[in-house]
Amino acid sequence: MPGTPAPVSPAPQRRAVGLIWLALALVACLSVTILNGRPLFYYDTRGYIDQGTTGLTHLRLIPRNEVHQAPITQSQREAGDVAAPVTGNRTVDGSRSASYALLAALLAHLHALWTIPLVNALLTMLAVWLPMRVAQRIYAPDYSVAVLVALPVIAACAGSLPFYVAFLMPDIFSPIMVLMIATLTVFGRQMTAGERMLALVLGTLAIVSHLSHLAIGAVLLPLSVLVSLGMSRRRWWLPPLLVAVIIGMGYTEKIALRLAAEKVSHSEVILKPFLTARLIQDGPGLDYLTRHCPDAAIATCPLLAALQLSTDPMRLTASHIIFETSATLGSFRLMSSDNQDIVARNQFKFFRDVLLDDPVGVTYAVVRNTLIQARMFSVDMTLQTDKMVDLARDTASNSTQILQHGRLTRAIGWLAPATALQTGAYMLAFLSIIVLGLLPHRVPGPIRLLVLMLLAGLLANALICGAVSQPATRYGARVSWLLPLAAVILAMFSKRNAVGRGAKP
Repeated sequence: MPGTPAPVSPAPQRRAVGLIWLALALVACLSVTILNGRPLFYYDTRGYIDQGTTGLTHLRLIPRNEVHQAPITQSQREAGDVAAPVTGNRTVDGSRSASYALLAALLAHLHALWTIPLVNALLTMLAVWLPMRVAQRIYAPDYSVAVLVALPVIAACAGSLPFYVAFLMPDIFSPIMVLMIATLTVFGRQMTAGERMLALVLGTLAIVSHLSHLAIGAVLLPLSVLVSLGMSRRRWWLPPLLVAVIIGMGYTEKIALRLAAEKVSHSEVILKPFLTARLIQDGPGLDYLTRHCPDAAIATCPLLAALQLSTDPMRLTASHIIFETSATLGSFRLMSSDNQDIVARNQFKFFRDVLLDDPVGVTYAVVRNTLIQARMFSVDMTLQTDKMVDLARDTASNSTQILQHGRLTRAIGWLAPATALQTGAYMLAFLSIIVLGLLPHRVPGPIRLLVLMLLAGLLANALICGAVSQPATRYGARVSWLLPLAAVILAMFSKRNAVGRGAKP
């Protein structure tokens, strides 16, 4: 665990030392990108580029003749993410962030996808700088903000952080959003107007980048209210109000997408039926359909008939239910477009009906999947496979030659020992958080609450991704680097002579 940061030296030397520390942290963030020689990507990187390219053509930002919609391949179906809409030609897939899709397509069109890792690294460091700047001002004015930022970031790079910095997907914005919600909750009343605005901008960028981020933010809002009330009754409403603004911006983006789809392309935005597929795989949803169908009043009943086209048990997994089109594993996508639309539109009603029918079974499944997700943190899903590389060759933009294997992905024999080392780093960080958090009078209360909010963000991520979508290492690893980051923050502010320990919120 790093020691207490060195006191501030004279101004010129202090600035030079600070810049060196920040440069080291930036290099650590970009280490995987540098070692690999190019960014990492996923099956759905192509999906974002294709969907964004379509959006750019509708907005008349690129010529329509530059669009090439490649056919959906078997490898694409196996991935669980496809570029095509969920259903018919007059629907738009609302499961994918329109904002991130437009950005990815624009950068691909400009031959600038390589800039995404650098932007990811800078935004991550900025998201850590903001709470450390406020904490330094209140509790450690004699210490360098640059060191207070660099040490936690470098520690986080012992985990999954550099892999997600290199990843051409919006996953890095999940921990950035958690950091902003934690910062506003704990320090919202002490922040300057400029700092609050920066937190709102970063939080908004993060929450609109993926649908799951909106749900995670909504889960964290009640905790933000409780933590703010527990800290002080004076202006207790301000921090959760700021968090609510970020969540509101996320909802506004979804509304804007719906309006744009209706006005520009005369289409309807429909979400993939993740909830329905999850309930079926977990059991309560399938039991409900088996007992009540056929019933014209239950919109999901046509899916049961599609599920019975085969006896292969793998057809009941969530990813196969939604994406597979083969005769043995397909179901949802084998139905008519109209029935697909109906099932997708009614997934929230279906969840409510199944929950009322079997509250114990649904609750058990949610808790089980959350715990499964919380234990998954390998970076394996950030590493492109041969199938992903083949798929990228047919992407909608002809300017994505960067989507190729790199030095780290051609042979991944290093993955197993790296995962073991990361597991050790996470375990050490978690134990350090428990010890430092429980030791009396060692860490200022608000710093502990900041770490508490970060841990809550990890659990909220596990709840939304594991229980609503499907447990996957990609979802867990995207936030797991917050553990070593939080442990080092506690260590840096754990000292007997902490300046301003008694400062009031």
